[in-house]
Amino acid sequence: MSDKDITLIKKNINDEQWREYEWDEVRQDSAGQLMRTGRRCVYRIDLPIWLYIRPGGTTHRVVDVNGVAHFVPAVGIMGCVLRWKTPEGTEPVTF
Repeated sequence: MSDKDITLIKKNINDEQWREYEWDEVRQDSAGQLMRTGRRCVYRIDLPIWLYIRPGGTTHRVVDVNGVAHFVPAVGIMGCVLRWKTPEGTEPVTF
C-alpha cells in the first residue's frame, strides 16, 4: 500500500478550546517487551484546529492553532480516552 492509498478524513474542530488524551503508560522491559506501568499519561492540546482520522486506524492527527501536528492514539487504544472543552454557549459536539 502506498501513501496515496491512505484516506484521511479532515474535520474542523476549531470550536474546541482544548482536547486532552489519557492512556496507559507503557515502558519497555529488559527483554524489549512493552509493559503497562499502572500509571496514566495525560496529553493536552490547546486550541486544536483540524482533526485527521483514518477509518479503522489506531491513531489520528490533530493540528493546533500554531500549525503543530500531534500524532495520538485512537480512543480505546492502550486504554485511551478523550475529553474536550468548548466555550460556553457553543455546542459541545458538532459531529
